[in-house]
Amino acid sequence: MSGYSLDSVTIDGFRGLKNLRLGELGRVNILVGANNSGKTSILEALSILCKPLDPSEWVWMVRRRDFGGLDETRVQSLRWCFQQDGQLFDPDVLFSGQCLMTCDGEFPLRKLRATYDDIVGDIDSGGPELRGKRPLLTYIEDLQPRRGAEITHHVNSVIPLSPKSDFEEEIITTQVWEDQPISAGRPPSRRGSLPCESLTPYSYQINKVQVRSLSRLLPRPEYLASIRALIQEFDDDIQDIYVASFRGARPAIYLKHRRLGPAPLSVFGDGLRRTVLLATRLPTLQKGGLLLIDEMEAGIHVSALQRVLSWLTKAASNFGVQVVATTHSLEAVDAIVLSNKSMIDEVVTFHLDQTEEETRAKRIYGDLLLRLRCERGLDVR
Repeated sequence: MSGYSLDSVTIDGFRGLKNLRLGELGRVNILVGANNSGKTSILEALSILCKPLDPSEWVWMVRRRDFGGLDETRVQSLRWCFQQDGQLFDPDVLFSGQCLMTCDGEFPLRKLRATYDDIVGDIDSGGPELRGKRPLLTYIEDLQPRRGAEITHHVNSVIPLSPKSDFEEEIITTQVWEDQPISAGRPPSRRGSLPCESLTPYSYQINKVQVRSLSRLLPRPEYLASIRALIQEFDDDIQDIYVASFRGARPAIYLKHRRLGPAPLSVFGDGLRRTVLLATRLPTLQKGGLLLIDEMEAGIHVSALQRVLSWLTKAASNFGVQVVATTHSLEAVDAIVLSNKSMIDEVVTFHLDQTEEETRAKRIYGDLLLRLRCERGLDVR
């Protein structure tokens, strides 16, 4: 055992992932591979795995992917999280699916089997039995049956994850309707969860995400000093960072600038905004937490990548946080390798490849990655 929250993970049946195994995970884990090889899907599966007692996490997961509302409904989005072979060709068919995830490490969860079932009910009369306290809305003009989904988690762990669980199996169910509030078997709880945060390529564009992250750090001046030092790498005229609302409207992040005065974060470039989110989000995780970063190079110019990713690796080690990140950028891989030679044993790269039978993950440990890039110049993507 390495002492990490997750030492190894297997995923089967989630989106396009088949019989995937990620073994001997490190402090910082980089996922590389061609488009549609499953990199983002792994991050999404891990976000579900970290909250085994909260099936409603599926809804937040699909919302992160479908930020622009491209799918018809969230139920439609949920169906496609489970492998299917043409069953959805007929829209009237009630689809069922399942996926299986296992893990080893300090996190006591060992197996999570998630099942999905389409359900149909009359919203006005209550439809299928509700397992939560939140009532369904009553429709007066339209009493047509509604479509929904039922997601069930079958949880096995080496120690009980909640007072109601045992060593055999705990079962938790959530119902999701196409146009209704979430009805869950229990209120969402941090109990039995692994602290986890997901950063998408566009997360830095959402004001409330940025403000919430920085606000958590305001009582911790030592963390703010680290953040100031990092953002000053982009602009040495930046003197401070804080949350403010100059017109009494919604709060926002401001940077105290030597020339500009108090300037909102929005006026600065994408690279700085992305870096601020990264720097404020990682310290908010508890020791043993998991930070998931999709396209870790997004918005950051290649000239700043080495400084930012060097900070990321060292901060992850200092705070005891495990990182799993995806990238298409060879420059990002090089930045991790070249800036952290003294910590290279904590960096692991997985090259993903999809076949008909499985999702292969070739593990490239830190020292080998260093030799492949620096001595042989090979493209590990």
